Amino acid sequence: MRQAGKTTIKAVLFDLDGVLYIGDDLLPGACESVTRIRNTPLPVAGVTNTTTSSRRAVAEKLAGFGIPIGIHDIYTPAALALQAIGKSRAALYVRDSLMEDFSGICISDDRPEYIVMGDLGSNGYTPAVLHRIFTQVMDGGILLALHKNRFWQTPDGLYLDLGPFVAAIEYATGKTATVLGKPSASFFHGICSALQVSPQQALMIGDDIESDIGGAQQAGLRTALVKTGKYREAFVHQSGIKADLVLPSIADLPDALQRL
Repeated sequence: MRQAGKTTIKAVLFDLDGVLYIGDDLLPGACESVTRIRNTPLPVAGVTNTTTSSRRAVAEKLAGFGIPIGIHDIYTPAALALQAIGKSRAALYVRDSLMEDFSGICISDDRPEYIVMGDLGSNGYTPAVLHRIFTQVMDGGILLALHKNRFWQTPDGLYLDLGPFVAAIEYATGKTATVLGKPSASFFHGICSALQVSPQQALMIGDDIESDIGGAQQAGLRTALVKTGKYREAFVHQSGIKADLVLPSIADLPDALQRL
């Protein structure tokens, strides 16, 4: 797994939705690929920006698919949000299904010190909700974005993701959100630290050229882009970002690792 002048890969990080599955549909080769890598000494991590499901629910979904990535191998932005908020007051704009990951937080809509934006769906960020967030940020609240993806893939096609709504608040307030999930370098570095590898020794597999590939590269990781999920050739070309590997799907990963 070494190429001249390159560092040996010692850990593999998988994006989940769009790489291993799309919605409730398992992608071909996902179980086999993860299992083959699990049977090597390489540690594995599931790295997701999802803010629609709790960490426990993600682990249960993977188990239902037969994918060998357990709850302790799953990394989401919510844990970083908890660290940032600490004992401060926070307004949470997240789905009910994610609330268990924020257990113990002091929740308050009255001049909160932190405002957390997660996925509410396109219909969730109504003008009234966005106005409330705008007011809270203008009153001094610190804006935390669980991620800033532009769009996401569903079985029905592409949909607006959280990023456009975060950008609207940033534009209106003149303040910049702290992005906690991908493509945040601190997110990737925290995972590498937990896996006890340097960023240069980790390989990130993703379908999002900006958050997965660009973010990982900025953090110093090696990258592999799969042509499933939200992959769109024109958008990838427009981004100017080039992954170390480009694969038709996750089924091609185990053999492709030999080229790294």
